[in-house]
Amino acid sequence: MAANEPGQVTSPEDSYQRLRTEYERLQLLYSLAQQFATMLSLPNVLQHVLSATTRFTNAVRGSIFLYGEYDEVQMHLLSERFQQARLTPFTNRILREGLASWVLKHRQSALIADTNLDERWIDYPSDTLDVRSVLCVPLLRGRRVRGVLTLVHPEIGFFTMDDEALLNVIAQHAAMAIENAQLIADINDERRKFEGAFTAMEEGLILVDGDGRIHFVNPQALAFFAVTPPVPEHLNELSQQVLGLFKEAQQTGDSVRAEIVLEQNPTTDLAIHIAYIPIFSEQEDWWTIVLHDITRLKEYDRLKTQFVANASHELRTPLANIKLYARLAQQVKAKTKLPQYLETIASEAGRLEAIVEDLLTLTRLDSGLMHSSPEWVDIIELLRNLAQTYRPLAEAREQRLIFQECTSNLPKLWLAPDQFMRVVVNLLSNALKFTPTGGTVTLSVDRQTQAGQAGTLITVADTGPGIAPEHQQRLFERFYRGSNPTESGSGLGLAIVRELLALMGGTISVASTVGQGSQFTCWLPLEQHTHTA
Repeated sequence: MAANEPGQVTSPEDSYQRLRTEYERLQLLYSLAQQFATMLSLPNVLQHVLSATTRFTNAVRGSIFLYGEYDEVQMHLLSERFQQARLTPFTNRILREGLASWVLKHRQSALIADTNLDERWIDYPSDTLDVRSVLCVPLLRGRRVRGVLTLVHPEIGFFTMDDEALLNVIAQHAAMAIENAQLIADINDERRKFEGAFTAMEEGLILVDGDGRIHFVNPQALAFFAVTPPVPEHLNELSQQVLGLFKEAQQTGDSVRAEIVLEQNPTTDLAIHIAYIPIFSEQEDWWTIVLHDITRLKEYDRLKTQFVANASHELRTPLANIKLYARLAQQVKAKTKLPQYLETIASEAGRLEAIVEDLLTLTRLDSGLMHSSPEWVDIIELLRNLAQTYRPLAEAREQRLIFQECTSNLPKLWLAPDQFMRVVVNLLSNALKFTPTGGTVTLSVDRQTQAGQAGTLITVADTGPGIAPEHQQRLFERFYRGSNPTESGSGLGLAIVRELLALMGGTISVASTVGQGSQFTCWLPLEQHTHTA
């Protein structure tokens, strides 16, 4: 904008125009100050600065370099379509040697009337615009340069000192708005990071104020309470238990930890460890509530206690019998009873050995050190021999033991025979144990395809008392002893069977009807066990 020459007489029209221009400048400053105060988006602030300044000064083009904490360029924005420009090697040269570098270094504006006479200006080689006038101002906040605003025009001496003064004032407001927008962006970025971390964590997390209003809750916490969005606004809408403990924590003014039970549905309860952690500030008190699901830990603890009791009982009984019959053997005078006593001692020692072997197997399975020596095994022959071995025991109990062979061709399988034998022996022993006099136990083998995969099916069926549905679901849990915990056994047999089959890539299932009997079915994939590699 051209200014009046010094000493020139100003006409009323010129004075009016000058006053009008000053008024428009003030209006622009006031409008920008208001708009900057409400702008929280950094791109919006930068685009608005470029749009307003290029429009008001009639500049042909404008650009902004935005600097980071260490004067590195974070963004280069052009007024053409307000697009972010890519930093090129030539741009980097301007940042090192050009006008923007000078303004950054000296922290003051620069007004170039003719670029041909100022070495600070470096033309872009491919620029179609013949830039002659340049106005470049720093976006200063304190002593820090937040950015550099540059306006250009092809006319010599186009920008005036009034334009420079106006842009310096605008730049101050813009620098403040940029700082605020960057702070908001940083806060939102940190918030997203924390929310992402809190969302991914296994623990439930709730953030509340001193009145119990919920300000943040992660998905895991909602899942604990079986709540779906929208998120409750207050703790009293979430859980009266949690609210009651929150009030207790407020009274103490310190961290409080407790254990609660949450009823998710009529059949499922969650044991939760809950911690209330205060966050005190001058303005307002906040509380972080952390919930950790300890249901499995509680169940493991219960099973451990039950196992210790069961194992103690199981070990104590054979030990007591061994001691008793050993003492009787020492005192016996009639040699006819000695073999009977020794047989009892051997039997009880065998029970002890079986319990210890179960414990050792469990330890090996847990540690991944279960030794396996696979070989080619004829499953039909192995099962036939097992049936012959156990048939005398069945006959002694007046039971029938039937072996049903596979009617189709079944190839040899590559597996560890001792582990496979242990699976079948456990199932066969249980079937004979629970089948009454006159009952029947059937061991069968066949081929079956599951989900398109060929496999070997081994079934052990009995005509025993059967198993209630509620017990069938837990039969393969460790230490579970069914509806009659007084029965002998460690409660590990079926759990070991399932885990051994899993090592072989197989599965086990049970079907049972109370009063009619039970059927245990093992399935092994043929493909996995017909190749050595």
